[in-house]
Amino acid sequence: MTQRKFFTLEPTEEFLGVIRPSLWTLTPRVLAALVLVVFPFAFWPSLLTIGILFGGVLGAISCIAGVLVLRDVRRHYLENGVYLTSHRAIDVHARRRSFRTTELLWSNVEKVAAMYHGVSSIIGYGHVCIRGADVDGFSLVVGPVWKPDVLIPALPVLKVQ
Repeated sequence: MTQRKFFTLEPTEEFLGVIRPSLWTLTPRVLAALVLVVFPFAFWPSLLTIGILFGGVLGAISCIAGVLVLRDVRRHYLENGVYLTSHRAIDVHARRRSFRTTELLWSNVEKVAAMYHGVSSIIGYGHVCIRGADVDGFSLVVGPVWKPDVLIPALPVLKVQ
């Protein structure tokens, strides 16, 4: 397995951590993948009634598709997120063969705020908005994360200013 480098640290920069969206956002994809994996085993007698070759191929395709979706969900969770360093926040969106990074320097941050929307706010899920002070008004929105109010004081932007 090859390890991908999304960014390189500067000599004076220190890696602090990663903020990843909650696992609950991946639950529908995980459940769909599990259905695809379990389908051939649960309905094997029914698959055999349509023919050993056709039913076996259909079951194998379902199982392989489910395993591939689970692998993609795992990769999506482990690689995507906002990587925090002592000088900047780096938002990484990784796909199968490519990735996109966006950086926001802590010195350019105007405001950090917690945002709550909809039903998920009832159980404590929200987003962290890191708003840039540059001309474009660029901001990073991280989430959904559980208890974003607890996360905000740990951000290095509050120590820089």
